[in-house]
Amino acid sequence: MLKLSWTDIETLSASIADQLIERHGPIDPDTVLVGVARGGLIPAALVAHRLGLRKMTSLGLMSYADGVEGAQGTMQAYGAAPDSAAIVIDDIIDSGRTLEAVRARYPDAIVAALVDKTGGAPGVVIGRQTPADEWVEFPWEAIGAL
Repeated sequence: MLKLSWTDIETLSASIADQLIERHGPIDPDTVLVGVARGGLIPAALVAHRLGLRKMTSLGLMSYADGVEGAQGTMQAYGAAPDSAAIVIDDIIDSGRTLEAVRARYPDAIVAALVDKTGGAPGVVIGRQTPADEWVEFPWEAIGAL
């Protein structure tokens, strides 16, 4: 199991911000950054601060099949998802389904994730790779168990 600490989250988020600058040059301060709820919200805020971005919002995605939340089915956006985004950040790429939904909604956006379990999602800025069969625990998940 990969158990990430708050320090790990800060380090991985900083790495993503640095990679964004390395790959895309200076980031325009008017860039819209979107955090995928729920796990992408904290790293998105950290990256926004590091890049000096003030335009940040969230995108909620949920999988539904036969009316059962979380079941393997159609990915649906909820809440006030923005119409456009330049950078989208999530906590993890696991099955790749959320990534597909993000790319379908924002085809021109730069996509980033703290952890990638797919072995290298093409074109995605990644903080860390980990094997597909390794369970990843984020510090906010430990809080939920209190």
